[in-house]
Amino acid sequence: MTGNLSETGALSESGIASRPATALRGEDHDAGLHDVRAVVESIEQSGVSILRIGARLQASAEDPAWSAANVAFRLHLNAGGEEVSRIYTVRDTDGAGGFRFDVVLHEGSSPMMQWCAALRIGDVFGLTGPRPHMGIPETAGRKVALFLDETGIPALYSLLMRWPQGVTGKGWVVTRDVAAFAELPRIAGLDLEHLQPDDTAQILLARARDLADAADRVVWAAGERREMRAIRQHFAALGVARQDLAITGYWGRGLSNTQIDERRKADYEGVLARGGTLADYDDLAVEI
Repeated sequence: MTGNLSETGALSESGIASRPATALRGEDHDAGLHDVRAVVESIEQSGVSILRIGARLQASAEDPAWSAANVAFRLHLNAGGEEVSRIYTVRDTDGAGGFRFDVVLHEGSSPMMQWCAALRIGDVFGLTGPRPHMGIPETAGRKVALFLDETGIPALYSLLMRWPQGVTGKGWVVTRDVAAFAELPRIAGLDLEHLQPDDTAQILLARARDLADAADRVVWAAGERREMRAIRQHFAALGVARQDLAITGYWGRGLSNTQIDERRKADYEGVLARGGTLADYDDLAVEI
């Protein structure tokens, strides 16, 4: 290879992907982030819908944030000559620069599916991170309610491996992959229920509305943007405080991740133009 990205998105020793134009940028947004490379060390199919990729950082491995719970990074790849990026969660780490992340496989062609199909051990890719994401809100003795689809499983796995002692509650996990659900650590007092997906219904929202003591819960949720927004609105209407709602949208039905990134970037730049900061940016409120 030369010093440029190959068609698969792998990098030569002398090249590194730059962040695409759609990626959020800004002094406060970029604080603590590293633009680095990682080399692929393992590729395995986990269950029917998960490709688990093991990689090792070639720089910034000493940053303790890589070993925190629910840490995200932006992976850079090339699709048809255009640089694009996707955000993934560190599922687990060895604490010395080695980490694994899961890619949810789906039908049809997309930049990420093309990249995965061509990926080989030894390939090098660019990434930006680490970005610690939302943890479990402070419960103060209350129970937690978890709502997620399969895109949120790696984040939940990471959180469960560092679960706060004594926190109990209930969680609903939508996935067609029984094996992915079975891999989740079991915590005493935390009941996790597996749900099969239904493209015609917002299953997690229905469970949130059926929760009898919803107003007395703290909430962690991750999945499809519109459903996550509706879940947040439901709990807010019940009087649950904003700090007790850790809810994010990972994807949008009928939308590409590039479209989502473009809209998020425009909204974030609008916040900055009005004199705001990253703390004023509400990703889930972005209309897409």
